[in-house]
Amino acid sequence: MASFDEIITIHFGEIALKGNNRAHFESILLKNINAQTGVNAEKKESRMIIRENNEQILGSLDRIFGIEWFAPGYSCKPDIDEISKATLELAKNLGNRKIKLETKRSDKRFPITSPEVSIKVGKFIENNGIGIDVQNPDEIINIEVLSNEVLVTGKRQAGIGGLPLGSSEKLLSLLSGGIDSPVASWMMMKRGCTTDCLHIHSNTNNQEVLNSKMKMIMETLGEYSPKPLRMFVIPYHEFYKKTISIDSRIELVIFRRYILKLGNRIAKEHGHFGLVTGDSVGQVASQTLENLLTTDAASELPVYRPLIAMDKKDIITIAKKIGTYEASIEQYKDCCSLVAEKHPKTKVKISEAMEAEEKLDEVIEKNMKEIEVFEF
Repeated sequence: MASFDEIITIHFGEIALKGNNRAHFESILLKNINAQTGVNAEKKESRMIIRENNEQILGSLDRIFGIEWFAPGYSCKPDIDEISKATLELAKNLGNRKIKLETKRSDKRFPITSPEVSIKVGKFIENNGIGIDVQNPDEIINIEVLSNEVLVTGKRQAGIGGLPLGSSEKLLSLLSGGIDSPVASWMMMKRGCTTDCLHIHSNTNNQEVLNSKMKMIMETLGEYSPKPLRMFVIPYHEFYKKTISIDSRIELVIFRRYILKLGNRIAKEHGHFGLVTGDSVGQVASQTLENLLTTDAASELPVYRPLIAMDKKDIITIAKKIGTYEASIEQYKDCCSLVAEKHPKTKVKISEAMEAEEKLDEVIEKNMKEIEVFEF
């Protein structure tokens, strides 16, 4: 058992650049850490500290936006002998590894300089059987000298960065059953936007969505949020009945315009500041620049496309990293696939789309009465 208090020190990156607004972002991050780890963190100088350490907490920190890196270790008194003993204890836990010490002295009142601390502590742990290698170390131990305590921490684990969730406005993401839209949702969450989702489905009723991969995708996205995320669920059948006579070559563009119009209605009622899609230029016919222009003409709110210039392999890499990929590739009757056409038009004019969708307003009115909202 450790003879020093176990801690996890947490550092943030982009927040430090926020000038006079920094305290606001730090406050949100602290609340998110407390909510997502289930323990109380505290802010101390330019970092946050959790005075506990276990695998569950470390796993939660992996999913908190705004954290640049975090590292477990010990807290000790600001005394060179105590620092040396805490460093030795941590080094012993690392096994037979060559160590390098890096010291940062935030409290300049501490009587020993940072290089001197590293030298004195290094000699102590070396005399106690720990190998030192400042050129090619196996591990780095960091010593942070604060005003009332010293933090001795081991390997820094990378966080996911970004801005704390809730520090930007709410958005509504158009969530399909594919790989791209969950990644797009996650990327806007990384910029601090609480991102609810809208899903149009082809099931016989809304409840059936909860027995599909959409539930798994939403649960995975929800792991990155301190508060439940909402999914607005609406059946596809009313749109289908109105578009039987539409030219199949333009049906997907009409469908996407319909979703944007529906998304606008929901967003305005629930306080969302814009819509999110998983579009990437040229990936499919509906994502040519002209078709995107025609699609966007249906929306009064901004449409955000964080994947717009990304290759599919890069999107897949992120999907695997954040945990949505396996669910996304499961078989599912996606509405976009139902309106897919072998030879779709790549240049649908706005006037052409508007003429084809004349009766869609009444569809949206019916849809607004069919909405169910699920939390994850």
